[in-house]
Amino acid sequence: MNPKDYEDYQKNNVKASKSQLKEYIQVYADMVKKLKSEDAPELAAVKENIKNAYPKEIYFTLVDEIERPVKLTLTETSAEYIIPIFTDIREYAVGSAKISKLFLDDLEMKVLTPDDISQMAQEDAHFQGFVINPHSQNFNMDRNGSF
Repeated sequence: MNPKDYEDYQKNNVKASKSQLKEYIQVYADMVKKLKSEDAPELAAVKENIKNAYPKEIYFTLVDEIERPVKLTLTETSAEYIIPIFTDIREYAVGSAKISKLFLDDLEMKVLTPDDISQMAQEDAHFQGFVINPHSQNFNMDRNGSF
């Protein structure tokens, strides 16, 4: 979500679902379905748009009572994990309800910037990346914002 749109949402409860990244991810998913390959050269421009949009937005995640993000472990035996992030308030509302049921915990929303995610990557070797809008788009990016 664009930081200005988030400010508008906080003040006036408007523009709650505007996200350029979300739109680019949808274009990417639609093209992959038609092209049947994530390596198709036609996707290069969309991939570039995703990479350029990611650092310009803010995201939402779930944290526990001591402000730690919800961690989705990659395997049962590994300490490596990803975190779910959401591109806008509507995605957060649906996704957080589903995730809260899984964790049976009192979870709250936290606003994250790409810089916050980069800091997590620097501080925790087990942090492997994030999944964007896991209940709808389910788009994965690594700890450096690449896919």
